[in-house]
Amino acid sequence: MIYIDSTDSTLDKQVKAVCAPLFATGQFLQGGHSENTTNATVTFIQFESRIYAVTCHHVISAFLSEALKTKHRIVPSIHSGRNIYQFHEHGPQGQYRWSFTSCRDFPSNTNINNQQELSDLERRNLERPDIAIADLTSIWPLIRDGRDAEAINLDNWVEPDWSTTQPVWLAYGFPNGHKYRTDNKVAAPMPRVAVELASSAPSPEKPTYTLCSTLAVEHGWGFSGLSGGPVLIAHTTEDCYAYVGITFEGAPSAKELEENSESFVGKMDIILRGYQLTPNIFRYWLSQLKFSVELS
Repeated sequence: MIYIDSTDSTLDKQVKAVCAPLFATGQFLQGGHSENTTNATVTFIQFESRIYAVTCHHVISAFLSEALKTKHRIVPSIHSGRNIYQFHEHGPQGQYRWSFTSCRDFPSNTNINNQQELSDLERRNLERPDIAIADLTSIWPLIRDGRDAEAINLDNWVEPDWSTTQPVWLAYGFPNGHKYRTDNKVAAPMPRVAVELASSAPSPEKPTYTLCSTLAVEHGWGFSGLSGGPVLIAHTTEDCYAYVGITFEGAPSAKELEENSESFVGKMDIILRGYQLTPNIFRYWLSQLKFSVELS
């Protein structure tokens, strides 16, 4: 875990510095972006003196599926006021390659409309981490200065002592269905989602975990878009918190949840799943980055 000194009142601001909403926007910014633009979360990680942006494979895959189906030139990007950072580079023949590479394979023009082939692809992908990563080292000073960003420093990681941590974990991110417009800009809220650990604590043998809580009232949130966001735990006695994971799944996914008698997740439930964040796990993710996106 990576400890940070923080009080409850300053925690949200500190966490907001290490993550950002990741949008699927047009390569040439046609039409800008709106409340309907697809988004998820990207978290900034420092590892062995390099800076990376981390999100989930299924996020980048959803952006790509939108690009293939609509024939639009879509690029993952983050926005900071008038500053827009697009994660791609141009090739010599006019093609463009996204900066994110993934541990899982992507759909293509040949199978994007074939449900059986997409199902087979998804089944093969289940054996790999749901992680996509971009190396930001060369442009990090621009992003850092443009949005007062910081990176979670994995070089400061220490072995977890789960006996000193609280059972309720804190997940952050930018849910897709809750954007709104203010001062002619699109705003993406970043909730603090407090959820109880419902599985065993993550370990090298089982680096995933499940968080689950049922509230007394409906919470009104959908958690699609929280994927790629950081997760923290609080110390039991001291004013400090620690980064411990990255979310890869959240339910309910949409705020407009249609319940029925067979529904497992209701409007008062929160279920999140995530990967533990450690140097060894991050090094493994980097070694598994075998798949990229290049469009013409």
